Amino acid sequence: MKKLTFFLVMISYVHTQDIQQSAIEIIKGFNGQPIESNQVTSYLLDIARNGHQLDINTKSRLEQIGFNFNQSLVSRSGAKRSESLGLDKYHDVKYFRIHYTISGRNAVSPVDLNSNGIPDYIESLAEVFDYVSKMLHDEMGFVRPPSDGFYSPDYDNGGSDRYDVYIKQLASNFYGYVQFEQYAQGTGDNEKTPNITEKNAITSYMAMRNGYTNFNQLTELQNIQTTIAHEFFHTVQLGYDGWEKQWLLEATAVWMEEELFDEINDVYQYMPEWFKYPHRSLDEEGTHAYGSYIFFEYIEQNMGGNESLRRIFENSVQIDSRKKDGSHYAIDQALKTNGYTFKQALNSMTVANKIMSSAASAGNFKYEEADQYPIEGPAIYKTLNFQSGAVSFIESSRLSRFGSQYIAVISQDPVLVELKKINGSNSDLKLNAILEKNDNSFLVLSNEKINIDPFDIRSIHLNVVSDDTSDIDLSFRLTFKDGERGTGANLPISFTTSNPYPNPFKNEISFSVTALKETFISITIFDLLGREIRYIYDGRLLSGRYDYKWDSKNNIGIDTASGTYFIKISDGINQEWKTVTLIR
Repeated sequence: MKKLTFFLVMISYVHTQDIQQSAIEIIKGFNGQPIESNQVTSYLLDIARNGHQLDINTKSRLEQIGFNFNQSLVSRSGAKRSESLGLDKYHDVKYFRIHYTISGRNAVSPVDLNSNGIPDYIESLAEVFDYVSKMLHDEMGFVRPPSDGFYSPDYDNGGSDRYDVYIKQLASNFYGYVQFEQYAQGTGDNEKTPNITEKNAITSYMAMRNGYTNFNQLTELQNIQTTIAHEFFHTVQLGYDGWEKQWLLEATAVWMEEELFDEINDVYQYMPEWFKYPHRSLDEEGTHAYGSYIFFEYIEQNMGGNESLRRIFENSVQIDSRKKDGSHYAIDQALKTNGYTFKQALNSMTVANKIMSSAASAGNFKYEEADQYPIEGPAIYKTLNFQSGAVSFIESSRLSRFGSQYIAVISQDPVLVELKKINGSNSDLKLNAILEKNDNSFLVLSNEKINIDPFDIRSIHLNVVSDDTSDIDLSFRLTFKDGERGTGANLPISFTTSNPYPNPFKNEISFSVTALKETFISITIFDLLGREIRYIYDGRLLSGRYDYKWDSKNNIGIDTASGTYFIKISDGINQEWKTVTLIR
């Protein structure tokens, strides 16, 4: 009992330290001092949710810069919003009211080339807000953030039920931020989703800079676009679940920047640090979460498009995140709609991160912009030069939950690799062999024991993934010893596949599968978005060669369009993807 009590106290202490750090950064930033990162919205959300835990002195310092502790959520709102001070004009567009001024320290440029009485800068903001709103709500189907129209007369709601944006002179490294205010409708429910009852929906408003010229390497318009895409998506997220985990909120907000403004690629700045430490957890909070956008980039491109991302937030309302972490459940449930799981997405993403290719031969491990990324792939933990006749070991105690580590293997001879968790079972860990063939195709094998014959193999990489665990100790050992040429009955490879012919093809393409032993085989055709196009075979095969054809029709007999498709052959453990091109 004493040990349990101490553990609970330690958890409370660590959390208090986190909220204290958020408060310190906000106090510095709102007093014009530089802060450690641009996570202003994350800090404000932490204060909104946990600020009542702060000590009296810190609360007093926050009150001096406009924070109000009189509600369940701590914010800078009240009879007058702090951001509204000195802003004497506004411009309404669709769902938005943009507050601004053309005089004083918060002034925007008064340039008005079309002489319509609205500064061009404000019109630029309005156009981007309108575009982002249309994309999020009309095209992708996300609900609008909850309105502040229900506020009592004691609280400033910007003068209307439109979403409020305040244009100010912000601290030097503030892109913009979202200030969270109250539980929507006073109950946590977003009134714009009549078919869903949210438990923690939160209202908010935004603040943006009064100018982005020379702010960073981007143009002013690009800064406006990425800031609105990122920050306004936060307002949408909190309209579903105001207590969702910060890592999920930040990673998907970065993803949204790339989704809406793909040509800007400002998100690339987060990749070098993230790929340098692949062993760190996918759901680690803080700046690491920005780089975790690559997980959602993988899902969007290979597991159902941006609809999968919307479903994550629709599922997030099913669990009260104020009481327990529901982020992984929400992702898992969203992916199940397309026949995937969180574990599959995590494991496949770690493989794609090593393959790091835009080529069609990468199959469902492809990133559309991989060739442009500022990294070559994740850091390699160890490189092993395998010598036949010897037994070698690699151990690690650094792997975190939902992280992965990569090992390069150099060998001229067959090698048998076996994964063992040093303490406990292997149920929390997965071993993948990522084999690049001389024809530029890839073979991915997954098992606790994998035989690798380097014949016709250009490179051999392994990765160990922690895909589901509450265990603190993820220490593992890889054992390397002599393998066999080809495959054997007790080794994981159970089939081989010929290259489809002809490729490209017009109407029909042929290929063969050779079962090396009696095994279960499934063969399916997928398109570039990971959607199943045609079921070919699903059943048990005896040892031998089997010939198959695809007549370029889908499951209901309709001709498919010209384009790139994938033939997936799997025995339930290992899978091989063949890329084919249909030309009508």
